Amino acid sequence: MIAPSNLNVTVVFKAGVVSNDSIKEYASKRVTKLSKHLHEMTNCHFTFMNERNESVAQLHIVAGDFEAKAEARGDNLFAAIDEVTDKALHQSRKHKEKIRDHHPEETNKP
Repeated sequence: MIAPSNLNVTVVFKAGVVSNDSIKEYASKRVTKLSKHLHEMTNCHFTFMNERNESVAQLHIVAGDFEAKAEARGDNLFAAIDEVTDKALHQSRKHKEKIRDHHPEETNKP
């Protein structure tokens, strides 16, 4: 699955992580789940690294007026990618709740 054409996904490998196409594809697939919730998503930046025998995934998303940063650690990189995208999804849902008008004006008021 390929990310939408208006989405710019960048992947950076740091600190002992070997560049791997399967990791890039998996990260792109997971971020398309986020693009369903954020319609104006333009930039998505993944950074993968190893710290103290743990895999670390960092995610930075810019979508119109919404910006999210998340970091997750796991035993393997795929688990860290799952966790970091879930964190960003939670942030986007929270943002949508904040901007939603919970008290719409009634049109039939006297």
